Amino acid sequence: MIRAIVLAISLASASAFVAPAPAQSRTVALQAAKMSNAVPFLKDPTYPEGMTGDARFDPLGLAENFDIKWLREAEIKHGRTSMLACLGMVFAEFVHLPGEAYTNPAPLAAAAQVGPGVLLQIVFGMGMAEWFLNKGKISSLDMFESGRAPGDLGFDPMKLMKPSDPDEYALKELTNGRLAMLGISGMIQQCLMTNEGVFGHHL
Repeated sequence: MIRAIVLAISLASASAFVAPAPAQSRTVALQAAKMSNAVPFLKDPTYPEGMTGDARFDPLGLAENFDIKWLREAEIKHGRTSMLACLGMVFAEFVHLPGEAYTNPAPLAAAAQVGPGVLLQIVFGMGMAEWFLNKGKISSLDMFESGRAPGDLGFDPMKLMKPSDPDEYALKELTNGRLAMLGISGMIQQCLMTNEGVFGHHL
């Protein structure tokens, strides 16, 4: 009986030393993994470093499943579109095309007022521009076969992209594009909540 008690105590003592090992190994593994600067409790993204404006922010792990160049192209184009959209939301509230259908100063109400035909024309025009600019190569598999950088469409009429510092204006465009994406989201939300334009104009 005494031997059984001693054996049980010994096994319990041994398990006390063995049990923490898995937790300790997990802690060591987490410490060894590089963590993201943007989201400290997530692992650093696996895509290569060195891209202009890279904040190592990929909480959804999109770069695990898509080409990082294709994702950067999408980010730049959405940023450019959002910058134009912010300007359009303000401009359309004060300036209108001739005709009764284009007189509504509330941008979202104006978009609904003109009907789906006009909106489909815009979508079709954007699709054709995308097709021709990329010579029909619009998938992540073939879009960058020519070796061009993401977002580089060869359009720089003011020659801002100086060879001495090509990243300066690229970073400014990227940063302003990210801000514009948040900005247009806020403008649309405000218009939805107030049924008015950004500056309070309504019919």
